[in-house]
Amino acid sequence: MPVKLPGRYESGSDKERAHNMLKAGDIEVDHVYGVELTQTGSTEITFTFSGRARTAWAENDIVVHVTDGWDVLPPKPAGGNWRGGY
Repeated sequence: MPVKLPGRYESGSDKERAHNMLKAGDIEVDHVYGVELTQTGSTEITFTFSGRARTAWAENDIVVHVTDGWDVLPPKPAGGNWRGGY
Protein backbone atom coordinates (compact mmCIF):
# COMPACT_ATOMS: atom_id res chain seq x y z
CA MET A 1 0.00 0.00 0.00
CA PRO A 2 1.58 3.33 -1.04
CA VAL A 3 2.21 5.92 1.64
CA LYS A 4 0.99 9.44 0.91
CA LEU A 5 3.34 12.06 2.31
CA PRO A 6 1.73 15.13 3.90
CA GLY A 7 1.40 18.03 1.47
CA ARG A 8 1.67 15.83 -1.62
CA TYR A 9 -0.95 15.56 -4.33
CA GLU A 10 -2.66 12.45 -5.65
CA SER A 11 -0.79 11.17 -8.68
CA GLY A 12 -2.35 12.53 -11.87
CA SER A 13 -4.65 14.96 -10.02
CA ASP A 14 -5.55 18.46 -11.18
CA LYS A 15 -3.49 19.89 -8.30
CA GLU A 16 -0.41 17.93 -9.34
CA ARG A 17 -0.87 19.05 -12.97
CA ALA A 18 -1.32 22.69 -11.86
CA HIS A 19 1.79 22.52 -9.65
CA ASN A 20 3.82 21.21 -12.59
CA MET A 21 2.33 23.89 -14.87
CA LEU A 22 3.39 26.64 -12.44
CA LYS A 23 6.91 25.20 -12.10
CA ALA A 24 7.20 24.95 -15.90
CA GLY A 25 6.39 28.67 -16.08
CA ASP A 26 9.15 29.47 -13.54
CA ILE A 27 6.55 30.45 -10.93
CA GLU A 28 7.53 29.56 -7.39
CA VAL A 29 4.89 27.52 -5.57
CA ASP A 30 4.73 25.77 -2.20
CA HIS A 31 1.26 24.23 -2.40
CA VAL A 32 -1.72 24.29 -4.77
CA TYR A 33 -5.03 24.61 -2.92
CA GLY A 34 -7.54 24.77 -5.75
CA VAL A 35 -7.91 24.26 -9.48
CA GLU A 36 -11.09 25.39 -11.22
CA LEU A 37 -12.13 25.60 -14.84
CA THR A 38 -13.73 29.00 -15.50
CA GLN A 39 -16.65 29.78 -17.82
CA THR A 40 -14.23 31.23 -20.37
CA GLY A 41 -12.33 27.92 -20.58
CA SER A 42 -9.27 29.09 -18.69
CA THR A 43 -7.99 27.40 -15.52
CA GLU A 44 -7.88 29.31 -12.22
CA ILE A 45 -5.23 28.04 -9.79
CA THR A 46 -5.07 29.14 -6.15
CA PHE A 47 -1.73 28.45 -4.47
CA THR A 48 0.74 29.68 -1.88
CA PHE A 49 4.39 30.60 -1.96
CA SER A 50 6.36 31.72 1.07
CA GLY A 51 3.17 32.18 3.10
CA ARG A 52 1.49 34.40 0.48
CA ALA A 53 -1.78 33.53 -1.25
CA ARG A 54 -1.67 33.84 -5.03
CA THR A 55 -3.94 33.15 -8.00
CA ALA A 56 -2.84 32.14 -11.49
CA TRP A 57 -4.79 31.76 -14.71
CA ALA A 58 -3.73 29.34 -17.41
CA GLU A 59 -4.85 28.75 -20.97
CA ASN A 60 -3.90 25.61 -22.91
CA ASP A 61 -1.70 24.46 -19.99
CA ILE A 62 0.35 27.68 -20.04
CA VAL A 63 0.17 30.19 -17.18
CA VAL A 64 -0.75 33.58 -18.64
CA HIS A 65 -1.31 35.72 -15.52
CA VAL A 66 -0.44 35.59 -11.80
CA THR A 67 -1.65 37.95 -9.08
CA ASP A 68 -1.42 38.20 -5.31
CA GLY A 69 -4.40 37.09 -3.25
CA TRP A 70 -7.34 34.72 -3.63
CA ASP A 71 -10.93 35.39 -4.61
CA VAL A 72 -9.84 37.96 -7.17
CA LEU A 73 -11.49 38.74 -10.49
CA PRO A 74 -9.76 37.51 -13.64
CA PRO A 75 -7.70 40.16 -15.42
CA LYS A 76 -9.38 42.17 -18.15
CA PRO A 77 -8.03 41.25 -21.57
CA ALA A 78 -6.09 43.95 -23.38
CA GLY A 79 -6.46 43.31 -27.07
CA GLY A 80 -7.64 39.72 -26.58
CA ASN A 81 -4.62 38.61 -24.56
CA TRP A 82 -4.26 38.78 -20.79
CA ARG A 83 -0.63 39.77 -20.94
CA GLY A 84 -0.51 43.50 -20.36
CA GLY A 85 -4.11 43.62 -19.10
CA TYR A 86 -5.18 43.89 -15.49
